[in-house]
Amino acid sequence: MRGMRTSRFLIHLGLILVILLSVVLSWFIWTNPARYERTKQQTSRSSNVIQNEQANKSVGDIYLPTQVVYRQTATNAHLINNTNVSLTDSIRTAMEKWRLTRVTRQSVNSRKAYEDIINQDNMVMLKYPDNVTGGILNDAFKQKMDFSGKSSRILFSVEKRNEVYLLNDDNYGIYKVRARNQNLARIKEMLSGDVQRFEVKETLINHHLITSYVNGVKVPEYSYLINKQTAAYFVSTLMNSDNASSVTSKEQSGKTIYSDGNSKRMTVNNKRGTVFYEDMAGQSSYHETAGKALLQSFTVLNNMEVPLDNMRYYNYDAKNNAVVYRSYVEGFPIFNQTDYGTVEIQITGPRTKEIDFSLYSLQIPVPTGKERTDLPSTQTVLQNLQANGYKLSDIHNIEIGYQWTANPSSDLVVNLTPTWYVNYKDQWVAYQKLTAAQP
Repeated sequence: MRGMRTSRFLIHLGLILVILLSVVLSWFIWTNPARYERTKQQTSRSSNVIQNEQANKSVGDIYLPTQVVYRQTATNAHLINNTNVSLTDSIRTAMEKWRLTRVTRQSVNSRKAYEDIINQDNMVMLKYPDNVTGGILNDAFKQKMDFSGKSSRILFSVEKRNEVYLLNDDNYGIYKVRARNQNLARIKEMLSGDVQRFEVKETLINHHLITSYVNGVKVPEYSYLINKQTAAYFVSTLMNSDNASSVTSKEQSGKTIYSDGNSKRMTVNNKRGTVFYEDMAGQSSYHETAGKALLQSFTVLNNMEVPLDNMRYYNYDAKNNAVVYRSYVEGFPIFNQTDYGTVEIQITGPRTKEIDFSLYSLQIPVPTGKERTDLPSTQTVLQNLQANGYKLSDIHNIEIGYQWTANPSSDLVVNLTPTWYVNYKDQWVAYQKLTAAQP
């Protein structure tokens, strides 16, 4: 017991020292007579670092599956996560050596056939949060599949060669892919190494395949030192202006509004650190194919020069031609009712766009000294929601995610608290908020 108290004391002491060091360094920068020049140089160096990182990012780095589910038998399926390396990236690298070519449709609009194939033994499922196009899959996995459809699941056997499928929740579409040069032994090694395992089952709710946790799970809480980019940084990257005189700014109700006097405007919420950017030249409404929208939004994301290390594609809204990207920590997405952890890009015209994003990004994890958070099983969450008057027909998805909250000890640190998030009537809401309110 004394050892545990000593360990916790040392963890808290380490966190306090990290925070104090950050405060001292910040004070030194801002009280130095040459602070303006140094800050300018520091911003330049930061920009150069981000630019170098962005140059190495490909479509496949952002359009990676976010979950790996391994079903060995009908009663033995697990969500697999590796806390040391990205398991989806490792599997993607191995699959790049496969030769995936001809695609043939096996079944459409049959829920039974869909459930039968996802419940087969010895199958690995790579899951996207939403559909991607065949072109995106080819770019991400360096393949040449002849597939013009959309898919959110890649399913393959680890025992039988040439058993690869693309699945589409929307129409229960099953498409078989011709596969050669498969090294299945390498995949099995990745799944049996030093990994986390959560017992799950795949459940269809309102045409969406949910990763349902059979039991309650323990998920770690994290604290992170954060970085805040200046608004001026994005004035340069988004409004294409290094000349401050060409951009005007004004304060209005706690917001700073930047304008180039033509078509570009950037509104910064000074309290929340969130940004809404709009380029209003040309058409006000515009609809493009999903494939083009995904690629166009990736180009915009890359050119924004926001940190992309933990960023992943999350979903595409066809109605608004908008693509959402989220930050991930240990395989779980960051949610919040603010824009923290989210970049949303809406393509409004051939040369126009709207972007919602945050000035903040995660930097260095710091110890919290807290035990893992206990979260109930998926079935328990759904039963509690029904008991509180919510209809399952209004719930389109449910998953574990991290909630970004302020750290009361320092503005330089944020807490990432694990919780259940529910897609209720097309809005992501924390489970606790739903149960505390009436539907």
